Amino acid sequence: MKKYLLLVLLNCAITCYCQKIPWKIAEPEAQGMSSLTLANGIRELQQAGTNIHSLLIIRNNHVVLDAAFYPYRQQYAHDMASVTKSVLSLLIGIAIDNGFIRSEQDPVINYFPGHTIKNSVLKNLAIKDLVNMASGFQCSWANGEKELEQMQDQADWAGFMLDLPFSSKPGEKFSYCSGNFYLLAEILQRATKMKSHDFARKYLFNVLQFGKTYWDENKKGVNHGWGDLYLLPYDMAKIGSLLLQEGKWNGKQVVSAGWIQKIKPLYYIKGTESYGYGWWLDSESPNEIQAMGRGGQRMFVLKDKNVIIVTTGGGFDAGEMDNLVENAIAAYKPDENHYAELLQRVKQIQMPDTGSNHENNFSPGMLNKTFRLEKNDLEITAFRFEKGSKDYYLILDLEDGGKQKLAMGMGNRYVISREHLFGLPVALRSSWQKDKLHVEYNSLSGINLYRFTFVFDNDSVDFKADDITNKRKISLKGRATN
Repeated sequence: MKKYLLLVLLNCAITCYCQKIPWKIAEPEAQGMSSLTLANGIRELQQAGTNIHSLLIIRNNHVVLDAAFYPYRQQYAHDMASVTKSVLSLLIGIAIDNGFIRSEQDPVINYFPGHTIKNSVLKNLAIKDLVNMASGFQCSWANGEKELEQMQDQADWAGFMLDLPFSSKPGEKFSYCSGNFYLLAEILQRATKMKSHDFARKYLFNVLQFGKTYWDENKKGVNHGWGDLYLLPYDMAKIGSLLLQEGKWNGKQVVSAGWIQKIKPLYYIKGTESYGYGWWLDSESPNEIQAMGRGGQRMFVLKDKNVIIVTTGGGFDAGEMDNLVENAIAAYKPDENHYAELLQRVKQIQMPDTGSNHENNFSPGMLNKTFRLEKNDLEITAFRFEKGSKDYYLILDLEDGGKQKLAMGMGNRYVISREHLFGLPVALRSSWQKDKLHVEYNSLSGINLYRFTFVFDNDSVDFKADDITNKRKISLKGRATN
């Protein structure tokens, strides 16, 4: 009876924020997994201070673990970063299935009739080469994806990509280039006369009964095909279910089985790591398929074990989560059950932090004063501090013209505010250590975790940012303008 009540409570906790979860809740032991192994894995993540936001595990069409790490909550749509590429690959397949695109063999240049060809090699570039990261463009991840940044500085993003020199023949070898997937997004829009997001809603998201979705776009109204698609973790798991069921959902063929079957190791990267049709694969474990995104966004499909794993985070290595599941399966013992311990661990990681005593070291000269910054990779142009009735606020002016007013969570307690782009949650917690103000900026629906340090000196501020997600440190000087 106790176990039954625990299952009911967990099921209620999930369905209260999303009424369209298509899977039942089950004890891991009922699906041949060890709750103790999963509980220990969660404990290790928590003790290591890992900035994981969520971990969702589904086996045999049953949810065996739904863990949200405070202050993240399951109802928050999350930036899936480059997992977006894998979703866009499916959209290209659906567009072909529905006759919007004739074939993945179509020459890319056919979709840009007004473009002047400067290199005849461009005529040989096909849609499938973009999907396989085998365009041949002189474009890679070796230099921090410099070409992606350069593309975004242009008025015509597609034109920039199509004018890139070639370092190899199209289709010849793999080279990671996010601009390939921007071209795919623009091709999809040109072919369907719909934005990629609108096409996705009509032909994929609505069919799978997704919750709220968001997808950033450029000034031309073309969605960022390489990233910036926000999905609920459960909805990303539905994408995984399509792979397990040869493109079907509730008996309906959403993506053709032929397109799903193309997802196999085609381009070898290093060791056994491979790539094919927008997905990451292992040449020695063909039953494992992954969608991978920066900062810990990951979706694993373990076909032979009927498992889907979805992780979100703000700067952690998600590559071991499949091992955690494999270990939980290997450790299963029919005569042992630690489900109550697992539920207790899941409850613990959802508890708010205790914080510390609130020290107010703000002086009047630090407040209501705008500090300007030189151009920087954080895309922050200025900041200021204000005192509210219950908390202090950090106001950020951003390069795109946006402004974020964020409760600081003084006393080192997370407080939720909203970002300016889609109104999604951001959590800050702050504290003084002598003359230094420390602010942790956790973009709960995003992939970035920053630790800011401010040191005030009359009309200037030394501003340091430790970018945890991208493993870099930035030092800036803020100067008062009023």
